[in-house]
Amino acid sequence: MGHRLDVRFRREFPLLIPTPKRTAAMPIPMRACLPLTLLLLVACSKPAPQTTTPPAPTPAPTAATSSAPASAAGSATIVDTESEEKCTDEPRTDPDDKRPRCGGMGVPQSSASHAYRITLGNGDTITACDITQPFSGKIAGGMVNMSFTPTSAKGGTVLWRFLGAGGVVDTTYNYSLSGPEESMTGNFQSTSAVCGKAAGLTACGTNQRQALTSTWTRIEACSE
Repeated sequence: MGHRLDVRFRREFPLLIPTPKRTAAMPIPMRACLPLTLLLLVACSKPAPQTTTPPAPTPAPTAATSSAPASAAGSATIVDTESEEKCTDEPRTDPDDKRPRCGGMGVPQSSASHAYRITLGNGDTITACDITQPFSGKIAGGMVNMSFTPTSAKGGTVLWRFLGAGGVVDTTYNYSLSGPEESMTGNFQSTSAVCGKAAGLTACGTNQRQALTSTWTRIEACSE
């Protein structure tokens, strides 16, 4: 019964019955080329664009940063570990004695004094506050005046003038100094005859070379 209805339906309504589509078979030569075609498609495909962010460039060092270590090294403080030189209160009798005097520690040292005490061979003394400048002094109880005219700190000329009995007697010497400046030896050498003046008259003796010695000892600075 069912088969008859189906046959009848097909006869009366042939357009309503779907007909299956036929797929054409791929030719054999094209089947052989299919793998090669797939390989070409893969090789020619473009890679996807990269999205990785490139690393940021490292900034170049500036002059300020490069000089910082040098500045830090230059500002280092050097500590002097050397102990302070010992001082002394002993008199300075040796010219090579460079030790500082305790009374002058921490105080700027002034220039060396040019003041001296001059002791003659007979024990008389005079004081000169600056032997580099003209100076004078009296000996023999004030009867003899010595007038010094230095030509340098180491020598010059000196006029001896004797006063007494209403007259004046003059004689001139050259003098020179030697030895350490703290205590020098002074040598006097006569250069002219002894001349006397009295009652308006002048008389000179023969020129006799005479030599005298003295000791010049440095003292603290003084003023006339």
